[in-house]
Amino acid sequence: MNSTPELFGISVAVLALIVAGAGFLVSLFTLGWQISKHMLDGGRVRIYLNAATWEPGVKLTTNNTGQWQMDIGTFGQVAKENIELAQLVVENPGRTAVTIHRPGLSIAMKGKTERFIVPRMFKLDDFGSDTATAETVVRIDPYDRITFLLDYWSVIPDHLHVPPGTDVTVRGSVLVAGHKRPRRSPRSRAWKIPAGAWTAYRDGESISPFTVMWRVLCRSHLGGRKPHSDTSDYSITELGEILFQAMRKFEERPSSDELVAALREAATEWEVSPLPIATLSWQMLESLDRHESHLGKWPYRSIASDPRDPDGNQRQRQLG
Repeated sequence: MNSTPELFGISVAVLALIVAGAGFLVSLFTLGWQISKHMLDGGRVRIYLNAATWEPGVKLTTNNTGQWQMDIGTFGQVAKENIELAQLVVENPGRTAVTIHRPGLSIAMKGKTERFIVPRMFKLDDFGSDTATAETVVRIDPYDRITFLLDYWSVIPDHLHVPPGTDVTVRGSVLVAGHKRPRRSPRSRAWKIPAGAWTAYRDGESISPFTVMWRVLCRSHLGGRKPHSDTSDYSITELGEILFQAMRKFEERPSSDELVAALREAATEWEVSPLPIATLSWQMLESLDRHESHLGKWPYRSIASDPRDPDGNQRQRQLG
């Protein structure tokens, strides 16, 4: 005779084991839910990295697919005063405000340790959701976003000493307060910049010398949280006009002394101090040296002016 208590024909011990197992599963589910809820409600971010072309005072063109390469024909004509940037977008999808800092880029090369770099940033006002800050520590409210414009060509490849034939993988990166490891943009949308690349426009075959030199002015004049133009009596547009006026004095690339003299003369005619632009002349010529293999005609020819010749043949696609 079996003396073990039974309930509905099932041993009480077996029933107790079943109840204990069910309680254990419920506890695991509750723990998992609490962890998931903490992750959903706590500090977390989503990061996107878009290729962008900024024409100060005119427009910001972005490739919102997250891909690096763009086409001149697809994204419209590019003015001669343009600079290619990386648009870093950071969203807060959680229910708790988060503080982020050190917005920048994660740069990886085969056989090299991954690097985290903060390039020069540009401040952009009154551009709606694309308005960009140059602050390095930012608090983002729930369901809000912040945008940065990073001058990635100032660190790739010249400042990284990229070995010949080496591709560079670039992802957006930020640090989130309370987390030790940086958060990056999706690996599936990482930029693959091939060795020797000089532009994100894959159909760009050349770049105007004016654009190359103007970008030096732009980096110096507009970079940082407090753009120089806010505290000076001249704008980046005026500096561009002075540069163009000086370049038009020559049929081909001048020497450093000739360029400085022409810049000083043009600045005097515009009744502004020649010092800011003249002191950057050596950087302009150095930048021309780096782009020597794909420079357009001197002083410049814009792609906006009749991209096809009278015979209907496609001319060389020039950026700027």
